[in-house]
Amino acid sequence: MDSTPTHRITHSLTIDLSSELYAALVEQVRITGQTETELLTRGLQQVLNFSAERSPEQIELASLEHILEQKLKHSLKDYIDKHIEKQLEKQLEKRFNSDKSPSKDISESNTLNKSHKSNLPIPTIRSLQIGDRVLVLEPDSPYYMAKLLVISTSLIRATVQTDTGEKTFLKRDLRFVEAAIAD
Repeated sequence: MDSTPTHRITHSLTIDLSSELYAALVEQVRITGQTETELLTRGLQQVLNFSAERSPEQIELASLEHILEQKLKHSLKDYIDKHIEKQLEKQLEKRFNSDKSPSKDISESNTLNKSHKSNLPIPTIRSLQIGDRVLVLEPDSPYYMAKLLVISTSLIRATVQTDTGEKTFLKRDLRFVEAAIAD
């Protein structure tokens, strides 16, 4: 039996960092006691969702979040479909009832007013997208922090870029400010 030790193949990489980013990296090296290489490797693993470094709790949490996201999407789709169906039925019912009414002139003016109101655009709720600006609710306070940029989203969480790095918050703690691209 050959018991040759298995070695991890490593690659070297040269990167250019801004002075602010390098200063933050040096500060983290000082605080954590890790090397620059260890910190950058861990950061890349997080960005690339490298599963070897994920704890079992993180993996379970991610799978639960995925299952919840799928269930919510399905139930939301059903709810929207039923709501649209009810609205269409109401519109059809109004049209048929207005034709059978004895005072057609009055009903026509009412129908025109109602149809004008129903033709107004329905406010849409769009999902939070990367690049949107949001305010984050401060813990135990009714006040919001400064405008922050959304860099990642899931069904119930959003990650924003702060002065100290990336932080993930529940979407219920965010307040939409402006869209990334004007529609």
